[in-house]
This record gives sequence, structure tokens and C-alpha cells, in this order.
Amino acid sequence: MATSTITANDNTEEVTLINVFTVDPSRQIELVDSLDRASAEIFVAVPGFVSANLHVSLDGSRVVNYAQWASEPQYRAALQREDVGHHLATAAAIATSYDPTLVRVRSVHRPQSA
Repeated sequence: MATSTITANDNTEEVTLINVFTVDPSRQIELVDSLDRASAEIFVAVPGFVSANLHVSLDGSRVVNYAQWASEPQYRAALQREDVGHHLATAAAIATSYDPTLVRVRSVHRPQSA
């Protein structure tokens, strides 16, 4: 079982990319494997990359990439890299559609400790 690296803090420059890919259920694992490889082989060395968490829908039709970046400029700079562009093209070719949205944490709610 993987350990999540998700932490959400407001009042920071961090941004989160939430990218929802729609995919034919027969290709869901192919897509998530492609995203997983890119995260492990490319993104971990990109300046400003904080973490990526990949989620698969139970019906097989979606893959959600929840990726955190230190700042919006660093995320935008990563998009200009050739290796990142190649990865994005590969993922887009597997998916039937995708919807990337860059967001910033507005508020955080956690359970009260017992």
C-alpha cells in the first residue's frame, strides 16, 4: 500500500493540479501506469514538483492526477520542458479527454484530535 503525500495548507504559494482524465475502461491501467512512470522518472527531478497522487475511478472510466507544485511559475516552467511535453502527449493519446485545473487551497478542515 502506498503512503499518501497529500498535505493541504492555505496561505502558501503552492498550487495543485487536478487533472481528470476520461479513458476507455480497457485502457485505465495503461494510462495510470504511464502517469506513474512519468512521475517517478521525470517529475521527481523537476524544480518545484512536490508530489503526485494518482487515483482511479471504480468504474474504470477516469484517472485523477492530484499533483502539487511549489508555485505557479514553477508549474508553468515545467510545461515548457521537452520531457514533460512528451509525457503529456503520451497521456493525451491514451485518454479520450482530460481536464487540467490549477487551484490553490482556500481553506483546510481536519477532525479535532481526540
